[in-house]
Amino acid sequence: MKTIYIKCILIIILIQPILINAQSIRSIDSEKITSILESHFDKKNPGGAFAIIQKGKVIFKKTMGLANVEYQIPIADTTVFNIASNSKQMTSLLTLILQEEGKLSINDDIRDYLPELKELPYKVTIKQLMNHTHGLPNVDELAQIKGIRKMTYEEVITMLFNIRQFNFKPGNDYQYNNTGFVLLSKIITNVGEKTFQEQLKEKVFNPFGMDYSQAVDNYNQVIPHKAYSYTSIENNIINNSVKISTIGSSGVYASLNDLIVWAKNFTRKNSKYQKHFKRMQKETILNNNRVIEYGLGIQFENYKSIDIVFHGGGTEGYRSYILHAPKHDLSLIFLSNAGGLSGYEIIYDSLEILLKDNLINKKEPSYKGDLSSYEGIYELNASTYYNIWEEDNSLYFGTHGTSEKTMLPKTGKNVFDFVLPYSKLIFNEDSLDLRFLDFSFRAKKVDLPTIDNSNIDLTKYIGIYKNKDHNAIYELTIIDNKLIVKHTINGTFSLNIYSESMMNVINSYFGKIDFIFNSEGEVLGFNLSRQNLVGQFFEKKD
Repeated sequence: MKTIYIKCILIIILIQPILINAQSIRSIDSEKITSILESHFDKKNPGGAFAIIQKGKVIFKKTMGLANVEYQIPIADTTVFNIASNSKQMTSLLTLILQEEGKLSINDDIRDYLPELKELPYKVTIKQLMNHTHGLPNVDELAQIKGIRKMTYEEVITMLFNIRQFNFKPGNDYQYNNTGFVLLSKIITNVGEKTFQEQLKEKVFNPFGMDYSQAVDNYNQVIPHKAYSYTSIENNIINNSVKISTIGSSGVYASLNDLIVWAKNFTRKNSKYQKHFKRMQKETILNNNRVIEYGLGIQFENYKSIDIVFHGGGTEGYRSYILHAPKHDLSLIFLSNAGGLSGYEIIYDSLEILLKDNLINKKEPSYKGDLSSYEGIYELNASTYYNIWEEDNSLYFGTHGTSEKTMLPKTGKNVFDFVLPYSKLIFNEDSLDLRFLDFSFRAKKVDLPTIDNSNIDLTKYIGIYKNKDHNAIYELTIIDNKLIVKHTINGTFSLNIYSESMMNVINSYFGKIDFIFNSEGEVLGFNLSRQNLVGQFFEKKD
């Protein structure tokens, strides 16, 4: 009898942690969240991993789908995914640790550490690399205009060292991109006398106990326990591997279990890293005193009265999302190798379930004002133009130069649902903000000439144009009385002509070009602008 009693006590002790965790999330909530996951993933396709942590305990954890479709290997909680831009917060923590060690200061000029950039016309601080106010063009757009699809880390660094032009003066604006954190990884290597990867392992992953995590700078490297990256095209599953190595900004591979450890450290008040995590959450203030809800590698905002700290990541078929609700001691983690936008929906639908008694849906007053005040042409990312017009007391949207016409449902005084999923337009006095997922893009209202090339001599534009900084070459020629842009890899595009000096390509990576003339009216070259790339000069060659 005594033996039976002791066995019962041991069983109770062993299962107690499971019972405590199970009691932390209602079974009905667990069923709802499981149902959400099952609506996105199944056992026969690429899938995902999801966890919820509250008060330092894992209250929900589930994996679903395949890490490797070819060999039918299922995703486990030790499977590692490329967490893409969620790598930025880990790079930020490492930077603050190095600052504490006296090896750098985030207020230092990056040219002190990267002499290859000594010819930059403006001072850029390490902090500006971390909060996206540096004004440097984005690595991905630079690779695109060069027609490069694959780049090693060394090739990326070499390309960035050739930057001489800014998108804007540092501190004047906020523009999310990857260049800053890639350069930061090189600074960390230079000051630490070890590679960025080694320092991240020694100073962050090992102390945290993130045993499976590593930064990978070679996309061909064999990575144990890796989930492979896939994309679904016309019901076919396609391998979609990472092609450009941008460590520092991306490139960390981590498992669900490792990110649970990361989240626990992020929220634990007595963690020795807490002062660094708090510094990372300090808002950014631009030179004009505009406040940006982005700190050092991490975002924050108020979501339906709940303060949240978060970041998403995506590269090829990999997706990641980490969200914290600090006042509720709650963290949600999502990983996937299936592409798409499922993570955003899973994270926020789960948050709505878990904090349904705390969330407040503010009712916007119905707007009865004159919608015509929003009418106009808006320039987004220095190259794309949208028409907004009022018709029959409704607001409509279309890409300029096309016959597109889409009604914008009104959801608030100056807020309208947009055509993209999880997106909206917020109108300001002379601009609008396009909010897509966690990203916000400002579009300014502009005066744009009517497209007309009837009186323009197109022959003067014919020729070869070269950007010497990045060795990018384009040809302008005439085909069927249209001015055409040609590139050996990127293909051929027809230019829309707004005026003698301004032209663009609609719905293309290429963007807008502004021609420069001499006093005799001869073309000297053009400046190319597009998203995350402004005023890159291409000289016309004889």
